[in-house]
Amino acid sequence: MKNISNSKIIITAFSFFVLISFVFLSLVEKKQADINTKNVWMTYFKNPKDASLDFAIENHSKNNNFHWQILSDKTLVNQGDVTVKLGETKTLPVSLSDTQNKKITISVTSSDNNKKEIYKIINN
Repeated sequence: MKNISNSKIIITAFSFFVLISFVFLSLVEKKQADINTKNVWMTYFKNPKDASLDFAIENHSKNNNFHWQILSDKTLVNQGDVTVKLGETKTLPVSLSDTQNKKITISVTSSDNNKKEIYKIINN
Protein backbone atom coordinates (compact mmCIF):
# COMPACT_ATOMS: atom_id res chain seq x y z
CA MET A 1 0.00 0.00 0.00
CA LYS A 2 2.88 2.37 0.76
CA ASN A 3 4.45 1.75 -2.69
CA ILE A 4 1.20 2.74 -4.41
CA SER A 5 1.02 5.95 -2.40
CA ASN A 6 4.66 6.82 -3.23
CA SER A 7 4.03 6.07 -6.91
CA LYS A 8 1.04 8.41 -6.99
CA ILE A 9 3.12 11.20 -5.40
CA ILE A 10 5.92 10.69 -7.92
CA ILE A 11 3.51 10.63 -10.87
CA THR A 12 1.67 13.72 -9.63
CA ALA A 13 4.93 15.64 -9.03
CA PHE A 14 6.28 14.61 -12.45
CA SER A 15 3.04 15.68 -14.17
CA PHE A 16 3.10 19.01 -12.34
CA PHE A 17 6.69 19.77 -13.38
CA VAL A 18 6.03 18.75 -16.99
CA LEU A 19 3.00 21.07 -17.08
CA ILE A 20 5.01 23.96 -15.62
CA SER A 21 7.79 23.30 -18.15
CA PHE A 22 5.35 23.40 -21.09
CA VAL A 23 3.82 26.67 -19.88
CA PHE A 24 7.26 28.25 -19.43
CA LEU A 25 8.47 27.10 -22.86
CA SER A 26 5.33 28.36 -24.59
CA LEU A 27 5.74 31.81 -23.00
CA VAL A 28 9.40 31.98 -24.02
CA GLU A 29 8.58 30.89 -27.58
CA LYS A 30 5.78 33.44 -27.87
CA LYS A 31 8.15 36.22 -26.82
CA GLN A 32 10.84 35.09 -29.28
CA ALA A 33 8.33 34.87 -32.13
CA ASP A 34 7.29 38.54 -31.72
CA ILE A 35 9.22 40.34 -34.47
CA ASN A 36 8.68 43.73 -32.81
CA THR A 37 11.12 42.71 -30.06
CA LYS A 38 13.91 42.02 -32.59
CA ASN A 39 14.70 45.65 -33.56
CA VAL A 40 14.81 44.91 -37.30
CA TRP A 41 13.48 46.54 -40.45
CA MET A 42 13.37 45.38 -44.04
CA THR A 43 12.79 46.67 -47.52
CA TYR A 44 11.51 44.70 -50.50
CA PHE A 45 9.80 45.03 -53.86
CA LYS A 46 6.03 44.65 -53.62
CA ASN A 47 6.09 42.42 -56.68
CA PRO A 48 9.59 41.21 -57.48
CA LYS A 49 8.59 39.27 -60.60
CA ASP A 50 7.09 42.04 -62.73
CA ALA A 51 8.42 45.37 -64.04
CA SER A 52 7.01 47.37 -61.13
CA LEU A 53 9.55 49.18 -58.98
CA ASP A 54 7.17 49.89 -56.08
CA PHE A 55 8.88 48.97 -52.82
CA ALA A 56 7.93 48.66 -49.18
CA ILE A 57 9.65 49.47 -45.92
CA GLU A 58 8.52 47.27 -43.05
CA ASN A 59 9.56 48.57 -39.66
CA HIS A 60 9.99 46.52 -36.49
CA SER A 61 12.72 48.69 -35.01
CA LYS A 62 13.17 51.71 -32.78
CA ASN A 63 13.90 53.86 -35.84
CA ASN A 64 10.99 55.70 -37.43
CA ASN A 65 12.83 57.82 -40.01
CA PHE A 66 14.20 56.43 -43.26
CA HIS A 67 15.93 58.00 -46.26
CA TRP A 68 15.56 56.30 -49.65
CA GLN A 69 17.38 56.76 -52.95
CA ILE A 70 16.63 55.36 -56.39
CA LEU A 71 19.58 54.88 -58.72
CA SER A 72 19.54 53.93 -62.37
CA ASP A 73 22.89 52.40 -63.31
CA LYS A 74 24.51 54.17 -60.31
CA THR A 75 23.01 57.56 -61.25
CA LEU A 76 20.72 59.11 -58.64
CA VAL A 77 17.27 59.72 -60.14
CA ASN A 78 15.10 60.26 -57.05
CA GLN A 79 15.31 60.40 -53.27
CA GLY A 80 13.23 61.24 -50.26
CA ASP A 81 12.48 60.71 -46.61
CA VAL A 82 9.67 58.70 -45.06
CA THR A 83 8.44 58.02 -41.54
CA VAL A 84 7.44 54.43 -40.81
CA LYS A 85 6.21 53.73 -37.29
CA LEU A 86 6.93 50.56 -35.31
CA GLY A 87 4.92 47.64 -36.71
CA GLU A 88 3.93 49.56 -39.85
CA THR A 89 4.65 48.85 -43.52
CA LYS A 90 4.69 51.68 -46.05
CA THR A 91 4.63 51.12 -49.77
CA LEU A 92 6.35 53.73 -51.91
CA PRO A 93 5.32 53.90 -55.57
CA VAL A 94 8.11 54.37 -58.09
CA SER A 95 7.52 55.68 -61.58
CA LEU A 96 10.56 55.74 -63.85
CA SER A 97 10.85 55.88 -67.59
CA ASP A 98 13.65 54.30 -69.57
CA THR A 99 14.36 51.36 -67.29
CA GLN A 100 15.00 48.92 -70.12
CA ASN A 101 18.17 46.85 -69.45
CA LYS A 102 19.27 49.12 -66.61
CA LYS A 103 20.06 48.12 -63.05
CA ILE A 104 17.63 49.99 -60.80
CA THR A 105 18.89 50.10 -57.21
CA ILE A 106 16.82 51.21 -54.26
CA SER A 107 18.86 52.12 -51.22
CA VAL A 108 17.18 52.71 -47.84
CA THR A 109 19.02 54.07 -44.81
CA SER A 110 17.57 54.24 -41.30
CA SER A 111 18.21 57.08 -38.86
CA ASP A 112 20.94 54.99 -37.16
CA ASN A 113 22.77 54.65 -40.55
CA ASN A 114 21.79 51.02 -41.11
CA LYS A 115 21.59 50.62 -44.91
CA LYS A 116 19.80 48.06 -47.07
CA GLU A 117 19.74 47.84 -50.86
CA ILE A 118 17.57 46.01 -53.33
CA TYR A 119 17.87 46.03 -57.10
CA LYS A 120 16.08 44.91 -60.21
CA ILE A 121 17.09 44.64 -63.86
CA ILE A 122 14.12 44.88 -66.20
CA ASN A 123 14.49 43.03 -69.50
CA ASN A 124 11.57 42.99 -71.91
